[in-house]
Amino acid sequence: MIDMPTNKNRFAHASLFIFMIISVLMVIKGLITAQPGDENVYYYMGKLISEGKVPYRDFFFAHPPLHIYLIALVYKIFGFNIIALKSIPLISTLITAFFIFKIAKRKFGNFEAVISSLLFLFSYSVMFNSVFSFGINLATMFLVIGVYLLLNKNNYILSGIFFGLAGITRLLSVIPISVFLIAALSSNKKNSLKLLAGFFIIFLLVNGIFILFLGGDYLAQVYKFHFLKDPDTKENFKEYTDIVKLNWILFLSAFSFIFVKEKKPAGMFAVVSIVYLILLMALKRIFGFYFIIVIPFLALLGGYSLVNTFRRFKLSKKAVIAISLALLSIFAWNLAADVLFLEKVGFPGFERGNDMINFVNLNSNKETLLFGDESVVPLLALLTNKKIALDFVDTNNQVFISGIGDLARLLSDLKGKDVLFIIRSKQGISYFKEVREFLDKNCEFLSQFHDKIEGDYLIYRCR
Repeated sequence: MIDMPTNKNRFAHASLFIFMIISVLMVIKGLITAQPGDENVYYYMGKLISEGKVPYRDFFFAHPPLHIYLIALVYKIFGFNIIALKSIPLISTLITAFFIFKIAKRKFGNFEAVISSLLFLFSYSVMFNSVFSFGINLATMFLVIGVYLLLNKNNYILSGIFFGLAGITRLLSVIPISVFLIAALSSNKKNSLKLLAGFFIIFLLVNGIFILFLGGDYLAQVYKFHFLKDPDTKENFKEYTDIVKLNWILFLSAFSFIFVKEKKPAGMFAVVSIVYLILLMALKRIFGFYFIIVIPFLALLGGYSLVNTFRRFKLSKKAVIAISLALLSIFAWNLAADVLFLEKVGFPGFERGNDMINFVNLNSNKETLLFGDESVVPLLALLTNKKIALDFVDTNNQVFISGIGDLARLLSDLKGKDVLFIIRSKQGISYFKEVREFLDKNCEFLSQFHDKIEGDYLIYRCR
């Protein structure tokens, strides 16, 4: 079915285009700004792959391979270009918004499509994470394209293939994928087999190749590691409630689904959202970006619910206009607050970056290696063209608490090497007393840099 170029269609498509332009402008500072964070771990790993290294064998990597290989491709073409690397999640986010719009337009209507894309693009979590390359945006893009092909095009094989691409990017995407697979199995056996075939062609093939060549290393890092993490129920609860608070308009819009009389058209999105949000609470560790996977479904649910709640109460034209203006005012006020917060806290840059870069360059030679805190060492290594000792990039404490990483062996292997060891006070790898004892015994304290956002960085010289 081809959409006719009606005024409503033109308005809807023009709205989506405007939303996309505004969303890019709102995060432009984050796009062009390098700052400490876990994404730098993935950038440095991309560099290692571009040089011929293999994840899971040559360095620890806790996720399926597609995201890191895409980063490696971008790195191979552009080198350490922060805009090019950060464009991966941003472009993924914009493509996701486009397919949310297409899904809502076909299943619900023009106004629902406009509201759904609005809720998605301008939710705080999407804006913040649209310029941080954690792989979750890429997985979400593949997932939503798969849903579009399934619901709008009835192309089960191709839909399954995109579900497979999502699965080999981030495992969290398998939760909503499983819901769609179960729903397909209960409705049409022949079509469900096509969907399963498409999914498993990609998911099993890629996992099978890495298991075949890397065996236990791949399975331990990608699967076993996440079950061995140290649980933190209190922190998980705080993270969960913070995300709801930061995205309260999105969650409230989705919750308004209970007031909609005809629930069937959006029922699947409600089921996916509920299942995902419940299972997320069962994880040992929750991070804010984990919610990106479910936000498209909450946005679709919210867009459908808001428009149909209006229709249910059969309000007069004046009442609709008045309520719409009031809601838009609240939305604009909240959005302005979010953008201000992003400007000051979300995208602050690297306050002591130039100072630390100069210090590293002045206190090292060509053979000097860097090592330490995973949020800053990969970034400094990329900015100073230094190597990370032993290619051990991801040094978050869970790697060692889980037993996947051997801290004693790692510290032993560092002995005798010319290393600038950089830590943050009692965070990351400095969480362990063994590390602090190693630094006191084998290394010389050189300097301390205080960052308003990140806290204190301590630099040691180990020889």
